Formats: sequence, structure tokens, C-alpha cells
Amino acid sequence: MAQTILGTHWAIKSPCLGRNNTLNDVEARLVRCNAPFLRDRASLSNFICASTSTANSAETSKAPSTARPPCYKEVWTPPEPSMLIKDKRVFREEHRIRGYEVGPDQHASIVTIANLLQEVASNHAVAMWGRSIEGFAADPELAELGLIFVMTRMQVQMDHYPRWGDMVQIETWFQEAGKIGAQRDWVITDRISGRHLGRATSTWVMININTRRLSKMPESMRQRCGWYQMDPPANAIPSNFTRLKIPELDLSASKNTPTAITSNGAEHSTKIGVENTLAGGQQRFVARRGDVDMNGHINNAIYFAWGIETVPEEVYQNCHLYQMEVDFKAECLCGDVIEAHGQAVSTPEELASNGAGPSALTFAHSLQRYAKENNKCTELVRARTVWRAGEPSSS
Repeated sequence: MAQTILGTHWAIKSPCLGRNNTLNDVEARLVRCNAPFLRDRASLSNFICASTSTANSAETSKAPSTARPPCYKEVWTPPEPSMLIKDKRVFREEHRIRGYEVGPDQHASIVTIANLLQEVASNHAVAMWGRSIEGFAADPELAELGLIFVMTRMQVQMDHYPRWGDMVQIETWFQEAGKIGAQRDWVITDRISGRHLGRATSTWVMININTRRLSKMPESMRQRCGWYQMDPPANAIPSNFTRLKIPELDLSASKNTPTAITSNGAEHSTKIGVENTLAGGQQRFVARRGDVDMNGHINNAIYFAWGIETVPEEVYQNCHLYQMEVDFKAECLCGDVIEAHGQAVSTPEELASNGAGPSALTFAHSLQRYAKENNKCTELVRARTVWRAGEPSSS
């Protein structure tokens, strides 16, 4: 580019100006060279345009890209079809963890896990004997007789909680447990990595939906179940670590005076009084319409949510909820007022040696229905939570 005087007609042979090399506006041409220092009029007459390669590079960097940027993940791995496996005695189903099923740490909660286990168990029942319009995954033949299975106890152990977007694979099976009961177990793994996440077991009994009383399983149903139940029996959690007695909270004393939390807990007993209370809390809830399931009572997973609300915030935020056991004693209906109580207790040796560890923090919980008319409470659920100290659930 030749030197010239400002305001005259320029003829610039520079690749940075494109095809139209003759322009009347000197400053416009120089700005296109992407050289801010040239806006100083005193230096314009001495400017020598940059080399062809530099000019091409500058022009290219300024030009908008017409190519669509690549997607981070164009195709998502779909869940495998749900199916009966192992001679049709085990049911397998996969679920992706959704955004509304996780907490601030993007990991699923124990309530999410309880709901997933319940969903897979129900779909297993549908796979075996079809869908009924009565009750929660009830067998159509039993529904005609007014009989349904209800859960009386559930125990969940989680080594790791899945994250938002993870694909979990759940396998479940059932087997007889006495004359009127049945046992259902689950194993949870990460579908992509194969990592073991957790396990669970539960006890079920048959009741008459009209009288709400226990009922024996009809012989025809027992024979049908025989074709699908696990044979030989298998336990997701070893039987010597299940059905341990959950201590009763003594709520007649002064309630839950918080003190320092220790790893040793209180002396193990079947009744925990105020002298053994280390920490805990009390909450009150009202059972909502949205909490009611297809059997007409409060969904089992809701009790998990109510129970952990009584755990101290420090424990909830900084410890890993390794295990939760829930004993269901009475049903809860929409509109009931629920009082939730929690107290720190000692960790049974069986649980400490089964993954909880010697420094585990353990709490007993009681959910009670409050009757305003007589100012009395009826215990609906008794539960126990075991937390690994200093190990958040996002691990």
C-alpha cells in the first residue's frame, strides 16, 4: 500500500480489504485491517499494510462460522427392555435418573431409591400375572377375592448413590417367607460401568383389602408363585444382618435435647430414654393428596422422606446414608397429622460389621399419627438410619 494524504482517493492492493480495493473512506479501510493503533490519524500516512498471511488470518478470525458446532452427546444410551431372566425367576429393569429425583449434589436420594425399587417390584408383578385395575400391582385373581400384598418391612443399603443422568439396572426376585408372608430382594448396579450401587430386602404379607386383616395366601396362588420364585432362595442382604429390632423411642421424657454427636452412641437397649439422647429432632407433617398411592394410603417412600427430616443437619449434609430400615405398623391416610421423632442410638454390632463401620452414626425414628380429638398418637412407622461419618452421600 503506497503512502498518501488523508482525504484523497486511495487505491490499496491488500488482501485484507477483499475484492473491492478502491474505497473513498480511508478510515473504514484501515479499521478492516484489524489494527486499532491505526485509528490515530497521525500514523495513517506512514502505515504499511501487513503481510498477506497476517491479513488473511485476521479476516478469517472475524468472519462468522457457518458450521454448526458438534453436539456433546447426540445419541443417548437407551434402557434395555425390561425382562424376566434366569429361568423367569428374576426380573430386570433399567431406569435413567431424572433431574427431579436428585438433590443439590446431583445424586439420587434414598426416597428416589425407594420409589425405584417399588416401581420395579410392581412391574415384575405385572410381568408375571398381568395388570389389574384394583390396588397397586395386584394380581387380578387375588383382586377379585379382595386380597393384596402389603409391605411390612424394608431395608435398603447403598454403597453409592447414582447421579443425575446415570442409567441404573435393578434386578428383583421374591421367595416365600412363612405361611402368610413373602420376601422380595433387589440388587442395584450402574448399567454403564457395572459398579455395584446397593441392595435391598423387604417382607410382605397378604391382607384383605376390605377388613384390613391378615389373610392366608390361596393355594392356587401359592402354586403359581412357586413357578416364579427364586429357587434355591437367595438373599441380597445376608439374613443375619436383617430384621434386627429397632429400639423404641421413649417420648414421655423431655424430647430430644441436642448435645454433641459422638461416634459411640448410647448404650444399646430396646428403649431409648432422654438420658441416652445424643441428637435428633421433631417435625410435624400433614399427609397430602399427592402422597396417596393406588392402594388408597400413603406411599411407602413418603415415610423415608419424613423419617430423615429428624436427622441433624450436620449429619445429613456431611455423612453418607448407608442404610435405612423401616417397619410399617399402621397405614396413614390423606389429611392425617404426622409427628416425626428422631433420637441418636447405638449402632448394632451386626450393622457395624456389615459395611456401616465402627464410627457409624445411627438414629432411631418414630412416625406417629396425631389425633387432635383425644390428644394421642398412634405409631405408624419405626425406622433406623445408619450414616457413615465424614462421607457425604455423593461419594
